Formats: sequence, C-alpha cells, structure tokens
Amino acid sequence: MEILYVSRLCSERRLADLLREQPVKPPQQEQKFHGLLARGLAGFAGGLTALSVLPLRPGSAGLPSTDAEVEKGITYRYLSLRTIPILSHGIVFAWSFLACLRWSLARRSLPRFILCDVLDLSISAGALLASKVTGAPSVAIVTDVPNYLHDYIGGEGGLARAYRGLSTFFMGRYDGYVLLTEAMNALVNPRGRPHLVMEGIVDPGMGEVANTLEGKHPEQVVLYAGALFRKYGVGDLLEAFQKVSRESARLWLYGAGELDGEIRACEARDPRVKYWGVRPNPEVVEEEVKATLLVNPRPSGEPFTRFSFPSKNMEYMASGTPVLTTRLPGMPDEYLDHVYTFPDESVDGMAATLNRLLDRPREELHHRGQGAKTFVLTRKSNLIQAGRVHAFLQVVGARRA
Repeated sequence: MEILYVSRLCSERRLADLLREQPVKPPQQEQKFHGLLARGLAGFAGGLTALSVLPLRPGSAGLPSTDAEVEKGITYRYLSLRTIPILSHGIVFAWSFLACLRWSLARRSLPRFILCDVLDLSISAGALLASKVTGAPSVAIVTDVPNYLHDYIGGEGGLARAYRGLSTFFMGRYDGYVLLTEAMNALVNPRGRPHLVMEGIVDPGMGEVANTLEGKHPEQVVLYAGALFRKYGVGDLLEAFQKVSRESARLWLYGAGELDGEIRACEARDPRVKYWGVRPNPEVVEEEVKATLLVNPRPSGEPFTRFSFPSKNMEYMASGTPVLTTRLPGMPDEYLDHVYTFPDESVDGMAATLNRLLDRPREELHHRGQGAKTFVLTRKSNLIQAGRVHAFLQVVGARRA
C-alpha cells in the first residue's frame, strides 16, 4: 500500500529547527497528532510520503523553493514560501495538485491512498483534485469542523466566510473520513461515505517515561498547556485559581493567545501563577510529568465541543499525571474512569473542585494518573490507531474498486 499524507507535517529535525529559528512557529499539537499518525502508518505500509508546506517567512521575498528529506520511514517533500501572503494559497494549491498528480500517476498500478488534513484548505484542495483526476482514493482527516473552528477564533471577515464556504464544498467530496467524534459525521460527510472515529492518539514512547511521586515538584503544580483563549475556559481557570486556598498551590500556563496580557497581569498580582509562554513540546511534556494535576477547563456547553476531542487530553493522560477536565460531549464514556471532571463549571465550582483534589492524598492522585496512562498506552497508541486507519483504508479502497 502506498500512502501520501498531505498536511503541514514536518520531520522532527525540521520542527526543532523551525521552533528555534523562525518567528512563525508551527502549531505543536497539530504537528504531534499528524506526526504520530504518519509514523504509525509508515510502519504498517512500509513507508509513506508526506507532502508538506512550511510556515510563511514574513518579510522575505522571492520564488517558492522545494526540498526533501527522509526520517523514520517517511519521505518529506516540502514547499517553502517566500512570497506575498495573498498569493500563497494559489501557489500552494497548484504545487499540491501537480505534486499529488505526479505521485499518483507514478503508482497507478499499485493500491494507493491520499490522506489530507482538510483544515489546511489550499494544500488539501489541490490533493483532492489530483485524486479525482487519477482515481486514487482520498481520505479526509478531520480534527475540527471549519465552521465552528473559525467562529471560535473570531473569523467574521470576507476571507473567513470564503474559507468556510470552500471548506464545506471540498469537505463533502472525499471517499472516506477519519473523525475525532461521531457527531462530526453528519456535518462533514453528507454523502454517507465510510468513516472511522479516532478520538485521539498517544506516543507509545511515553511508556518508557517514569512518573513517580519522588520526581514531582515539591509545590502542588496545576498545569495547563494549550491555546490561551477565553472560550477555552482559561479566563475562568485564572479566576478559580484565585479562590484556591493552599499557599503551596501553583498554576503554570503554557501556550499563547488572546489572554497573554491578562495572564501576565495575574502573574504580577499572585506569585503562585507562572506564565511560561510557548515552549517546545518535549519540554512541556517533561513538566506535565512533574506536575500534581493537569487541567483542561474547556466549557462543555459550547456548540463546538460536540465536534472536538482535545489532543491535549490524550497527551495529559499519557504523562501519568492525573487529569482534571470538563465533561466534554465528544469524550467517550470509557475515559470517565480515568480522569477527574468538574461537576460544576462555574468559577466557584471549578475552585471547589481544585481545592477538593489538592486536599486529597498524593498517592490517590498518582494512582488515578497511572491508570489513565495505562489506559491510553494500551488502547490509543499511534501503533494501535494507525492499525485501525490502515484497515479502514482497505475498506475505502474496496468500496472504490
């Protein structure tokens, strides 16, 4: 089986360079999700080609350039843009179409599949068109619903509306769908094509990372890592933490977003709050292992939560540190025995839950975290999930035959 993985995925080497050197950073959770899935699929398929666009370099000019590298069974083919941003979408679309066309035609006698991160419209649309021309089955990887994603981040302009319209048009034309939640299917798969629900994926290498009580920070560190937006509940988390009575408690936040300034102001008022900004994911994971409690305050009542399962929750659980989260509609019941949840998502309710958990014995919290780690490593690792996707591709291929 030949697989072309179309996204903005970088090799681990390239990602480290971009995070160190480039002002525009690739989203690390996106990189982690697609990297784990692509590497898992490469193991089943005996290799994989990744077609990727590198982040724009603001202020630079000139023609786009291409290069390639091989890492862990994946051949990466990159387009690097050094051009006026308004032209970038057309350039990416054309490059993706031509590159996918060439890849597919060269393998026309073999079982071949084109997998697309559909949230990246320019590169996925070009790949989808090439799949229609060559007959290669196309599969959409849908980690969010564009209408809800862009409403959430405040996209109200003409470009945002055009993006939503085009995304909806192309989204419904794939041969198969890999979705985070079942609720997504009715929105993104209007023609009833085959679909697979894969709500998350974790790195099996976390099984080698010890999480011990002796290795924890001496303070009771409550850690949040992710986008710092009010609609993700981060503002409420800040307010709730001010009502936590323990002097030994700490709130550490990693990431970036609209609440940067508010968090820094809170940090200045309360020495228990620490804002770390954007850090490399391995560094964040190391601190997750040492923390007392990992928290996700995303409000469960927001409409978009039916269509999302935060990859951050999966990373949290794999760390072996206990997780406190809202009861998200997209979270299957099988997770509830392995995480703590907020019974009341108001500021006072969140504060009460934090106080209650921080009053519990360290051993009790640690036991819950270790159970969550065992659960995701044995049932949601990238090897297991990639095996499911690999089998699903064969279903899609048989339906197209």
